Amino acid sequence: MTILVTGATGFIGSHLIDELLKKKEKVRILIRKLNKDEKLKQHGLEICSGSLENIDSLTEATKDVKTVYHLAAMLGGPDVTYRQLYNTNVIGTENLIKACVKNNVKRFIYISSVAAMGPAKHMADEKTKCSPVTDYDKTKYFSELAVKKSGLDWTIIRPTMVYGPGEIRNKAKMFRLIQKGIFFIIGNGKNLMSLVYVGNLVKGIVLAGKSKNAVRQTYILSDKKNYTMNEFVEAIARNENVKMPIHLPLFIAYIGALFFKALGFFKVPQLLSKDRIKNLTVGRSFDISKAVKELGYSPKIGLDEGVKRTVQWYKENKILK
Repeated sequence: MTILVTGATGFIGSHLIDELLKKKEKVRILIRKLNKDEKLKQHGLEICSGSLENIDSLTEATKDVKTVYHLAAMLGGPDVTYRQLYNTNVIGTENLIKACVKNNVKRFIYISSVAAMGPAKHMADEKTKCSPVTDYDKTKYFSELAVKKSGLDWTIIRPTMVYGPGEIRNKAKMFRLIQKGIFFIIGNGKNLMSLVYVGNLVKGIVLAGKSKNAVRQTYILSDKKNYTMNEFVEAIARNENVKMPIHLPLFIAYIGALFFKALGFFKVPQLLSKDRIKNLTVGRSFDISKAVKELGYSPKIGLDEGVKRTVQWYKENKILK
């Protein structure tokens, strides 16, 4: 039987495919753009053209499928509306569920995010009450609710902050700024971060997909320990062979945010904002003991090795010098 992966050409999805192919699984992927078709076929993948909005394409894609790994989603951003997020993340998930029910798909693995939990307490776990705040957070939470009432043998995976080769958004920007010497650690840098190296994450996802214990369960997946902002930045600077960034006092950061807000009138990009300061200084930590106990999840790649591999990939792909 076949495994279907949505979001297969994305950061996490591409790593998940590699992990599944290593295990000799027959993998089908759902993609929008057929111009990637030939390259993907060379990897031994079955290609289905379609989208989460097109129910007919989802019905076709889920035929003779035993397990679906659903990663396709829209990320939040300043130019993304709540309606766009809801249509893709919630209604799109509901459409995929309908196709799975119609075709008697056995297992449905939904890759959510700890964002669905909202601002989390120290060492939050799967029992922590969800209180999503941002538009993106809310759509991930509502998608989880749709999965839970689907009637399928579902599993929900909540990754923490994912980094690694192939990430070309926020973490890539952070790595570049540190290399250029223009990244500042706001505050004392002692705030906790829950990071997960993408290689560790996909191994955990596959474990969940194969485990009977995981049916109708939710799991947080992260690395073995929580790191401080200082530890993460220091690991990046060391592997890039540059100086450790300096600390910027909070009050100066907030003054800078007001300055950039004023410059917004002249259409200058707002490099610093109150929300960004909060995101860079708030402490977040998560407990993965449930995944360790029930799935046998054991993340092998630590921070220094994960950052080393990421820096190497960024250099090979001209993201870093």
